[in-house]
Amino acid sequence: MRELKESFLPWLSGQLLPPRPSLDVYDRLARRWIELRVLPRVHRTTQRTVGPAWDEERPQLDPIPARILGALIGGGRASQPAGVIDLEQHALGAHAQLRDLGEYEVAL
Repeated sequence: MRELKESFLPWLSGQLLPPRPSLDVYDRLARRWIELRVLPRVHRTTQRTVGPAWDEERPQLDPIPARILGALIGGGRASQPAGVIDLEQHALGAHAQLRDLGEYEVAL
């Protein structure tokens, strides 16, 4: 999200957009931003250029599991693995403990 907020949005604000841009227009612009800004940059932690690092690491990625792809394509929800709590089935805040921010300062 940080990359989008601090890099993509400022870059996008300098691009010429049609009066009513479609999702395809934004998709093309995002791909162009990736090619021009993301892939050539040096990652601040690894000090590797992002494009070649991505090309090297891409074959090591596992494919998206069929149950997740099916849920995305079919519009349904992916089944939850055992041990995963579905927050949509719980009342938010029912189990949350409110704390004063001062308690966190004491811990530091």
